[in-house]
Amino acid sequence: MIFHSKNLVQGVSEWELNTDTQTVRHVNPSTGEQERYVFHADHIRYHLHYVEEEKPERLQKLVDEGKIYRYLDELDTKVTDALNDQTELFMTLSVDYRVALATGDLNRVGAIGNMLRLEAQEAVFASMVYA
Repeated sequence: MIFHSKNLVQGVSEWELNTDTQTVRHVNPSTGEQERYVFHADHIRYHLHYVEEEKPERLQKLVDEGKIYRYLDELDTKVTDALNDQTELFMTLSVDYRVALATGDLNRVGAIGNMLRLEAQEAVFASMVYA
């Protein structure tokens, strides 16, 4: 779905959000030049589709106010940081992970690390992406 701002610059919306391509387009009112930003993270895609279905007026307001890029950029940073912090915490608390690391069993370290990352992702997404 595409959200267009109400403000027009040279006949086109000043801000535009395409939730399918995770793209924000901005037309600079001073110069008329277009800037395009693409977000590649899965959590941004999931969040956009969730909000699009549950609270589309929230996305429209962010687009209308010209705050959509900053909102998505900050969300990307916060979710990435929270995911990294939560994964690190789970790794610190996991006895199996520490034993595999201490014994040098890299296959087990990788497998447990991936599992802990997915557990962290589930927790972080529930509180930050689907909210």
